[in-house]
Amino acid sequence: MATPVSVSEADVILPPPTALNPIPELSAALRLDNQEQLLDLLKTNPTRSIVGDFRQLLLFGSSNLRTLLLRQVLQDPHTRQFKGKQTKKNWDTYNVFQYPKSLNNSIVGTRLLEPPASPFAAGSAGVIDEKDLGRDEVQHVDVLTYFIRPWDIGQTHAAANKIHSWKKKVHHRLVYIPQPTAIVSQMLQDLGLAAAPNVSISSLQLDLFPIETDVYSLEYDAAVRDDLVESTPSNLVTTCARALLKFQDITGKIRRIQTIGPMSEKVLDRFLNQSVDEYLVSPDREQDEETSTPLPDSHMAMMFIDRKVDMVTPMVTPLTYAGLLDDVVGIDCGFIHVDVKTINPDEDQEEEEHKSTNPFETTQERKEIVALGVHAGDTLYAEVRDQHVEKFGSFLQNQALALRESHANFTNKGKKKDLQEIHQFVKQIPVFAQSLRTLTNHIHLAELIKAESEQVSFREQWQTERSMIEGEICNDMLEEWICGRYPPWKVLRMLCLQSLCAGGIKSNRYDAFRSLIVQSYGYEFLMVLHELEKTGLIRRKENFFIDSTGSSFASLRRSLILINAEVDTVEPDDVSYVSSGYAPLTVRLVQSAVQGWAKKKDILEQLPGRLLDIQQCHPPLDLASTLKTQTTSITNESLGAYAKSAATETTKPILVVVFLGGITFMEIAALRFLSKRPTFPFHIIIVATKVINGRSLLQSLG
Repeated sequence: MATPVSVSEADVILPPPTALNPIPELSAALRLDNQEQLLDLLKTNPTRSIVGDFRQLLLFGSSNLRTLLLRQVLQDPHTRQFKGKQTKKNWDTYNVFQYPKSLNNSIVGTRLLEPPASPFAAGSAGVIDEKDLGRDEVQHVDVLTYFIRPWDIGQTHAAANKIHSWKKKVHHRLVYIPQPTAIVSQMLQDLGLAAAPNVSISSLQLDLFPIETDVYSLEYDAAVRDDLVESTPSNLVTTCARALLKFQDITGKIRRIQTIGPMSEKVLDRFLNQSVDEYLVSPDREQDEETSTPLPDSHMAMMFIDRKVDMVTPMVTPLTYAGLLDDVVGIDCGFIHVDVKTINPDEDQEEEEHKSTNPFETTQERKEIVALGVHAGDTLYAEVRDQHVEKFGSFLQNQALALRESHANFTNKGKKKDLQEIHQFVKQIPVFAQSLRTLTNHIHLAELIKAESEQVSFREQWQTERSMIEGEICNDMLEEWICGRYPPWKVLRMLCLQSLCAGGIKSNRYDAFRSLIVQSYGYEFLMVLHELEKTGLIRRKENFFIDSTGSSFASLRRSLILINAEVDTVEPDDVSYVSSGYAPLTVRLVQSAVQGWAKKKDILEQLPGRLLDIQQCHPPLDLASTLKTQTTSITNESLGAYAKSAATETTKPILVVVFLGGITFMEIAALRFLSKRPTFPFHIIIVATKVINGRSLLQSLG
């Protein structure tokens, strides 16, 4: 049954601000705007040849895009209630989606444009091949609506192939999110689609998605590739700048902005230029003074961090619940896709008992894949997501004991109950059942994670990672893993980590590694290794001269105290708990910015790009003019001092940390840890191009 979707601002009831939801109206406004745009498009008939209702089939360029639009945008997963037949579960079948009533059952189904060609394709983890829809459903389709990402030209080619091979007379609607690039527009002309009478091309300006109340994602999974591999970051820069302007339109002007890294400077430059362009067409322009003055004190600051500044952290294994869940299962836009037996093993227990024991019987068991939400709408997950692996197991066990005890207290026959108590208990039965279902899900997922983390290979990998971070060379272990056909993406993560931490790998040794990788995993990995060299994730050290530069990471490790081996992982007092002793470099940079950069110039010299620290003005100025007009006293003031001037007795100011190139769950947990600490002067909101891990980052380069 379809879940009604509210599209009225009057229906939105905002919760009070908290450390993990500092601006409740921000996520509500973005959800409402994104949802209205998508609903308007789906309800609009793209062709005049069809009068009245029409039926459409939705085709998506990737499974990630389908999950994003149908599970995150079309409905709010944080407020969804499972009703009717779904009261005993809180998941959906992988390819089943809830549609608003306002669409009048116009959607006949969904498909993926093109299944991944191999298990090594980017984004292929967790993707399930789908069977074709029934013949009747296809025959009664009037419109094929394609949702496509412009930075993946393969999706446009796949859509063109589908259009040219479709025999039935239908209308094809191509929808680019957020908008087609110049390259895509030229491709559409070359493919004969731009002027085709049965093809329409449109765009949806969806460029900022509230994945959590404190995490906002552009879902731009090609950011690092566009910047470091293709060297064509223009679309990335424009998309990021436009998304941040939308963010600022809701929150109000952000006075103080810092940037670290070359990509951060490019985005800031475009961001300020677009601010100027908007102002020049503003009707209020004539009323303003000609000279620009600093904006009044605000309760917000912003910090841009280029992923290139810290490539080490994505290669390190996280040890928080959400981080391990992402590593083991894969979290996609706040959802995981797993076999139903993983979270509900008792359902098919009887079938297991009655299975044939005939060893010659080769019937293949079919898995039922389901989509389970893992986001703040699940209050238990919100509590456990950032806990360390040594804590979340006992925490879930204590939750189970508390739930059992509360149920036993009421059902105790020795204690009489009055009518009011009975009535109250009956009202709580649905809540109790849902809490039990949620707890059962996470206990089974925790068991899956525990089984993975207790393997000898997992512990060896963690110990090797720590050795590499501390400056040791672990070539023999790498060689052993390659020859033993260790999972290829784990090997590549470790190879990149070794290179990043040691300042490179000796050329002759790297050639040996490359030969072994080709022999063990196939020739297709030659191209992967080439891309890793191009991005700087792997660097050769030539043997005929002495490399006197050393490793910049080794210097940063000492200066920023990235290793804290004595950290308490159960009751932590430092962000390094997220990996049992390694503090993410990016998070240490945030702490340094709050303390001030005056005495830390040696740290900045080790980072790519330069530090920019500006104040926005009114009327707005471009970056060059801003740097010329602002005084040096601005940059001498730490973000911590700025926060004290903006703080009130009851609320902290807000620091918006923007990650260009993606953020890991390890970094999210560390930033949340800071945000909740009374001694940290800011509440933190995270904006990222994408939530990533080491595997997804490497796969996105291809």
